[in-house]
Amino acid sequence: MNYQEALSYTMDLCSRQEKCSSEIREKLEKFKLPGTHVEKVLQTLKKEGFIDESRYAGTFVRDKLRFNRWGKIKIRYMLSAKHIPEEIIRNAIDGIDDYNYLEILKEELIKKRQHIKDNNPFKVRNKLARFAQQRGFESALIFQVLDEMKKT
Repeated sequence: MNYQEALSYTMDLCSRQEKCSSEIREKLEKFKLPGTHVEKVLQTLKKEGFIDESRYAGTFVRDKLRFNRWGKIKIRYMLSAKHIPEEIIRNAIDGIDDYNYLEILKEELIKKRQHIKDNNPFKVRNKLARFAQQRGFESALIFQVLDEMKKT
């Protein structure tokens, strides 16, 4: 694959789905494209607006929250793994509506509670807390919601 083919391929890829630099770099390295060509393709994609890390982070946050029901911790971790700058991650996560975020956590805990067969309140609470932590929700928020659930 030469530079022009790589550029056409990545432009087509980016026009169909939002991608970040690290994902495109990974794809191009699989094709054994020389490093100078990879960087040149990435620069062109950024200049032409096919890659925008802020736009990618915003889309990623919205999608993972809405469809995967992930918490802020897990979203932050996954964006960091994609080499998105911390400031961009912070801005994208700050865009999450707190009320909506809390409702998602409540819904997930209620749904999970229905699948737990144990009746020991201590064990149930621990299972729910671990579940929510694996989803990437903050401990303080988890226990706040669990306390509210206990009252009802």
